[in-house]
Amino acid sequence: MGSRASEAGKLAAAKAAVELVKDGMLLGLGSGSTVRVFIDLLAEKVQKENISVTFCSTSLDTSFYAASKGLREVPLGEDPPDLAVDGADLVLPDRSLIKGGGAAHLREKVVDYFSKEFVVIVDETKVAKTAPAVVSVPLEVHPMAARQVARRLRELAEVKDVRVRASGGGKLGPVVTDNGNIVLDVVLEGVVDWREEEVRLKLIPGVFENGIFALRRPDKILIGTTSGTTLFI
Repeated sequence: MGSRASEAGKLAAAKAAVELVKDGMLLGLGSGSTVRVFIDLLAEKVQKENISVTFCSTSLDTSFYAASKGLREVPLGEDPPDLAVDGADLVLPDRSLIKGGGAAHLREKVVDYFSKEFVVIVDETKVAKTAPAVVSVPLEVHPMAARQVARRLRELAEVKDVRVRASGGGKLGPVVTDNGNIVLDVVLEGVVDWREEEVRLKLIPGVFENGIFALRRPDKILIGTTSGTTLFI
């Protein structure tokens, strides 16, 4: 039942986001299962309404999937995306996000932060009603710096654990991102100011990006439920 409710929520949120797409837009397409639902609906809208849109992507997975649906990708150049649509692993009560379960958070942050409008689509299971005491946050790190970054992280009072994300799925060794880096999953406890924490983690040499999205919060958060979609303000 829970899984069916989650899928219904993803569909409801994606349907609401597709309504925001207009002819001629450059879209930033995020990563993850909810975004895949959005891409399916977007491809249907493009064909049915005979509109023209292009997209820039946050991951190779999204690039391949959107291309398989007949959508056209362009590089992220001088013009920012008109609309970025992305998912989230966790929506915090202050509207900050935790992302990076799919290890695409560096590219997601580039596309999402530079977009003219940033919209997040989630099902209601991803929304925290109260601030969790413990949160796991991914960092994308240069392989050369990984051990030193982990050592520095362990010196921070709020850091309770640091682990290299293992690839699994038949491939030995760590997860390697689309950018050729590795992922450290960092358990944080008692964070009060997520903007401050986002900056603190970014300033460690060797860290390219982290999964805290607080410096730019979404313009809209569309939360899908089994009975429809509500806008989280």
